[in-house]
Amino acid sequence: MMLNWREIKTENPEIDQLIILSSEKITDFNKWTLAQFIESDDKTKFAYFIHSEETKEASPYLYWIPFLLKDLGIPSDYQEEELPRYLFAFKEILRSYEQRFLLMFRTSQLPGKELFHLDLFLNGTYSRALSLIEGFILLLESKNYMAASHLVRPYLDSFLRLFAAWLVEDPHYFANEVMKGEKVDIFYDSKNEKQRLQDWYLRDKASEEYPWIKDVYNTTSGYIHFSRKHIFNPIVEVNTDDFTIGSYLSKYDSKTVTDLNRIEAVTVMIEISNCILEYAYGWVNKNEG
Repeated sequence: MMLNWREIKTENPEIDQLIILSSEKITDFNKWTLAQFIESDDKTKFAYFIHSEETKEASPYLYWIPFLLKDLGIPSDYQEEELPRYLFAFKEILRSYEQRFLLMFRTSQLPGKELFHLDLFLNGTYSRALSLIEGFILLLESKNYMAASHLVRPYLDSFLRLFAAWLVEDPHYFANEVMKGEKVDIFYDSKNEKQRLQDWYLRDKASEEYPWIKDVYNTTSGYIHFSRKHIFNPIVEVNTDDFTIGSYLSKYDSKTVTDLNRIEAVTVMIEISNCILEYAYGWVNKNEG
């Protein structure tokens, strides 16, 4: 796992940024601390808001890394031969989110804290996230992009259902009812009492905050239901001169699947992870407030 630790004494995070603090450059999340970099009201002092501890300056922590990794991409002038290196790096970043989810779980379940239905709802979201990330990476590395792409939609579904808890009147009642087996779409938006929380509505509302969600939702729908994506996947060559089509039938990727396709899918999985963890932190922060 690649972790680009920064020294606290030489580089500060951005104001309000969520970060991981550590006294060592280590991968053991049990020795990490989730914090938020804050400034005083008069903007003259900086400190770290650490859950379960008093707000403090950096000591005894020496290093930090961002908790969420955003705006990832490759240069517009990339070279084709560089793509495998970028793909490897982004997969390692996605792998690191297992530790980030475990850290969020540990932070939200500190001893002595009252447990709410929404905490249990979030725990289920974390568990599903770990399973889908692991399955996605395994399928991608076994050259099965088609199957890996199917997992993007249920992962987005995890976030949209978590997002729904912020739209209802009582998120704890909502979480409890869903735990009992009720469908999300029987609930209504508290600010639009005639509107049920149907998938398309959750997609559109979440897209107001994350504009890329609508495109990802619509694109991945083509993987869930048999569509043109599946029909055209085995076609590797079309000759317009003699009107012939070359097909490739295999359980593994055809040559039409590129590392650029794989990178795009990985970065979407990372962005969905960020969405889930941002909302999870919002709840943890509110619960402690």
